[in-house]
Amino acid sequence: MARHKQIKTEEQEDPEMNISSMIDCCFLLLIYFLVATSLVSEKKLDISIPASTQSSSSQKPPVDPGRIVLRADGSVTWNGDLTVGDAYDPEAQPGTSEYRSQRELDQLVEQLKNYKDLATSVQAEPIVMLTGAPSAPHQRIVDIMAALAEAGIKSVGISTADPDAQ
Repeated sequence: MARHKQIKTEEQEDPEMNISSMIDCCFLLLIYFLVATSLVSEKKLDISIPASTQSSSSQKPPVDPGRIVLRADGSVTWNGDLTVGDAYDPEAQPGTSEYRSQRELDQLVEQLKNYKDLATSVQAEPIVMLTGAPSAPHQRIVDIMAALAEAGIKSVGISTADPDAQ
């Protein structure tokens, strides 16, 4: 008769996974994204687009629409002759005074408020036409829309024509 040896095997413990390093990585990523995210608050843009249908009366509005021109370099002009914003520098770092000063279009806001006061004095709605170059920085358009919202102008027409070619 053959004898069979019984070999005792050690019972193995359940495998464990140490996740503390993964939690550390998650916290580091969370901190990175919190710090790297710019904390610029945009203003609410409550703007309506004027109707494109022609009214039956051919009466000219008492106040001409205001005209904002955005050039390809990011400079902004009001009514074709007054420069109210310098060229946009995309290299400016968020959080610096240079970045804040080029984003705030104080001269434009002042002109828009004057225009709104003029239009309301003759009981007309202030209408502004924004003409921008197709290669203009999109951030500059947002800055102009914020200036319009700050001035309280809600009727805005937008066109994308190259103002330098005219």
